[in-house]
Amino acid sequence: MRQLATLAALIALALLLAGCGRQKNPYQDVEENPIATITMADGGQMKFELYPQIAPNTVANFVKLANNGFYDGLEVYRVVSNVLIQTGDPENDGTGDPGYYIKGEFSENGWENGLSHMRGTISMARKSKYDTAGSQFFIMEGSYPEYDGLYAAFGRILDDESLAVLDDIGSRPVDGSYVPLDKIVVRRIRVKTFDVDYEPKTLDKAAVDNKEDKKK
Repeated sequence: MRQLATLAALIALALLLAGCGRQKNPYQDVEENPIATITMADGGQMKFELYPQIAPNTVANFVKLANNGFYDGLEVYRVVSNVLIQTGDPENDGTGDPGYYIKGEFSENGWENGLSHMRGTISMARKSKYDTAGSQFFIMEGSYPEYDGLYAAFGRILDDESLAVLDDIGSRPVDGSYVPLDKIVVRRIRVKTFDVDYEPKTLDKAAVDNKEDKKK
């Protein structure tokens, strides 16, 4: 009996310690999900519902950047027809970032993210290392579940009007590197937060870049 009691106590302690080690999602119980509106220079708009319950820090980072005007005037610099469009780079060539990284919230990086990369999904771009997302994001014009677990999906397009704008951008002519022949400019991105304060946790770029990615 004493052995059983000791075993039960050890199991209880292990469960307690495991619970303490879990990351708490500060946005798990938000009453209304944030709504993002991407307004293009030609007046077209795409609206998205963001999911802080699924990718809390990714959403917080996007909200912070958008509402601080970071994305205003940037270009959609990559268009892969029927696959995706990509923007969010201050250099407009795929090399830029906001000066920091955030942790990749996807399953290959140890974060449970069940949002699939179906048509209309918005997700974070990154470098080859897992914790190297910053400001660049892509929007799925097609459905590619093979991206699941590899990128941090964090929202979905809301309506057919938004899908029509997405399809229009996806149909623009590009060169051999998928760069649009004519500039496609984001006028602004703003997110309605319903009075929730979204504050991201960031990572030091140099520290991440110098750390060997053992998950490759």
